[in-house]
Amino acid sequence: MNLKFLLLLILAMVSWGISWPIGKMIAGTVPVSVLVFWRFLATFLSVIPLLVVMKIPFKLKTGKDYWNVLVGGIIYTFYNQFFFMGLKNGLPGAGGVLVTTLNPIVTFFIVVLVQKKRISKRQVIGLFFGFIGGLVILQVWKISIDYLLLSGNLFFLLCSFVWATLSLNSQSTGKSMSPVTYSFYVYAVGSIIEFLFCFNDPSFWKVWDEGFPFWASIFYLTVISTTFGTTVYFYAATRLGSEIASSFIFIVPLSAYLSSYLILNEVIQIPVIIGGALAILAVYLINSKQKRKEPNL
Repeated sequence: MNLKFLLLLILAMVSWGISWPIGKMIAGTVPVSVLVFWRFLATFLSVIPLLVVMKIPFKLKTGKDYWNVLVGGIIYTFYNQFFFMGLKNGLPGAGGVLVTTLNPIVTFFIVVLVQKKRISKRQVIGLFFGFIGGLVILQVWKISIDYLLLSGNLFFLLCSFVWATLSLNSQSTGKSMSPVTYSFYVYAVGSIIEFLFCFNDPSFWKVWDEGFPFWASIFYLTVISTTFGTTVYFYAATRLGSEIASSFIFIVPLSAYLSSYLILNEVIQIPVIIGGALAILAVYLINSKQKRKEPNL
């Protein structure tokens, strides 16, 4: 594997992790729908030069493609709503660990249920560790409705389930369009949806009165974390295979937790570390069988 490309992939995963404390910094500045709209619009615009430079076609081929990007836009709108609602009250490091470690586990579980796939004993053990890890991260011994809402964990849990459905939706478009094209239309749909809900909000235009930190955060969440990070990851998936590329996602929860500690002085929680480690072990066990089938690079 090329060293420069490896470093780029690592940087992309670190950028995803840092997006959690950055998102926390602006989560309470304006209403969530306004915040999501400007993030979607900025990302949509930042993807256009990428499509032009890489000569990726804008055109959708089939009616199914139009349906998939519409559904993807709706799903991703929900994800971003839950993302910022969770960050408004919750801890970004804990949220980053919870969502990024449970995403692949929830996705695998949904695939097994929907596609009726047989699973091995190793994968059953992996799902068990993932379930236990999730309970430990949530600190189930404290669970109550008030705790779930005040900690943001309810919204982080919803993020995990919504992202899993988005992963399945995007996977179904893999043969008919580029992931960058898919992202372009998903952000376009999301921008339109959020605009319809927030254009009458008094805060809609007041975002221009926000200072440099706000717009620097928006720039990071769009250009650095999404346009750069996601593009590098998608490119890695095509070059290395999705199984190998997905293993680098293990960097995300660690970088989310460490960056939350460094940027926001988030208190280190032992249950989050233990639960995150169990969840990472779970993802390894779930995917290890497939990884052994990968050809040598």
